[in-house]
Amino acid sequence: MENLSVDEIARNAAGLSVSRLRRQHILAAQFGYFALGEQDFAKILREAVRVAAGGLGARFAKVLRYLPQTDEFLLVEGLGWMPADIGTISMGADDASPAGYAYSSGKPVISNHLGNELRFRTPAILVKYGIERAINVPIRSSMNAYGVLEADSDDTADFTETDIIFMEAVANVIAMALDRDLAQTETRDAGLFSSSVLNASHDCIKVMSVQGELEFMNENGLCHMQIDDFSKFDGLPWTSLWPESARAEIETAIAEAVAGRPFRFEAFCPTTKGEPRWWDVSVSPILGANEQVERIVSVSRDITERHQQEVALSQLLSVREDELRTSELMMKEVHHRVRNSLQLVQTLLGLQANLSADESVKGELKVAARRVLSVASVHERLYREDGGAANDAATYLASLLDDLQAGYEDRPVTLHASSMVLPASRLAPLGLIACELITNSMKYGKGRITVDLERTQDAVKLTVADEGSGFPKDFPKPQGTGLGMRLVKTYAGFGDGSILVDRTVPFSRLIVTFKV
Repeated sequence: MENLSVDEIARNAAGLSVSRLRRQHILAAQFGYFALGEQDFAKILREAVRVAAGGLGARFAKVLRYLPQTDEFLLVEGLGWMPADIGTISMGADDASPAGYAYSSGKPVISNHLGNELRFRTPAILVKYGIERAINVPIRSSMNAYGVLEADSDDTADFTETDIIFMEAVANVIAMALDRDLAQTETRDAGLFSSSVLNASHDCIKVMSVQGELEFMNENGLCHMQIDDFSKFDGLPWTSLWPESARAEIETAIAEAVAGRPFRFEAFCPTTKGEPRWWDVSVSPILGANEQVERIVSVSRDITERHQQEVALSQLLSVREDELRTSELMMKEVHHRVRNSLQLVQTLLGLQANLSADESVKGELKVAARRVLSVASVHERLYREDGGAANDAATYLASLLDDLQAGYEDRPVTLHASSMVLPASRLAPLGLIACELITNSMKYGKGRITVDLERTQDAVKLTVADEGSGFPKDFPKPQGTGLGMRLVKTYAGFGDGSILVDRTVPFSRLIVTFKV
């Protein structure tokens, strides 16, 4: 074997890491498409363990289903295990085991050295097969906690935090398939969801007729909405619970569900006792035995705290911009500006963490930190220049692109921008928008990235395009947390009208109108 230098070893390791991430991305996407078209939940689990093992380069993978009657896990599907073990092997589900802790805490667990593990005991089946390391992620649908997805290996190469993201993607697809399976099975067998299943959810769940009339609300939903007696609302239109401003959205959601399509939106709806609440609402059809829509289910998550933080962030930005406009002298006070920037960073990261349902989000926090630091490096240079009241936006974006490309050397970026002077107070928000769009394109797009900046009569248009195949049909509707697009709308200043997806071209192009 030839002797490799330290740099060559590092480059080879980086290449393997990128290759692994790409493989995981492809496998996760293919599994999602498979589960979307497959109605047999057992086949979905069988494919899940194959995908998990393939994405992690592991010989073993399994799905453990929690049995509340005995407080144990049952190995319901697996790859690498003896066929006689599938459906028969059970193990303790207490939090002294890696899988038990993942299930009870709702957090993923990596155990890279099971032989020296002090946190947990090693299950007997892992000892039997000579397993050296394991990674466990919980499978939690919106209605219940099903169990755990686990990948195991008998070699000594460590699992990493990026492997957690891949495993969670697979587990989330299982959870969505489980929701669908439970909805259809319970409806066909009993005509209505099992109330015990629905009452286990922390969210507000409502079951309605195809006319949108309320038939059931789970216990936590009654609590969230401060309803003491559901009989007073039984049979009433769902729209009657909502203020007039949200009823058009509700009617659209019902129409989409009746047509067999899921729908998601965010809206304001106070409780019956007048307490203000903001909700993230998912509405889905429930199919009967003849594959026709028989009922509608709505899952509403209380996002009031998150909404309040977003309002506070918007107010903070408004206050800071007012301060900048009142005095040109403040533009030159570098330390004062840095303090304000750090305050904004703290607010952004706090919001990012609050939106996550899992504390193991170091990867996402790193993305958020990189997003702000790349702007901060240019932001600091701006406020050290004389004449801080007005600056060249083209020069600012060129510097920003240099910082962004440092982390994505294989993705060329071209900027087309004429020299234009903007108030310094608007350059930092412009930089954050550009950073968000370009980073997303670098992470999810393909080929060369093109950035165009042009001035109109009362605004600036920022266009970011790459050679990808375009955006999903419902983009930019919220996907996951939706934090990035909400920030773009906040900073641009035109609300929902800020973002335009150009679907007239066969590639990916996004246009943001920015208020100056």
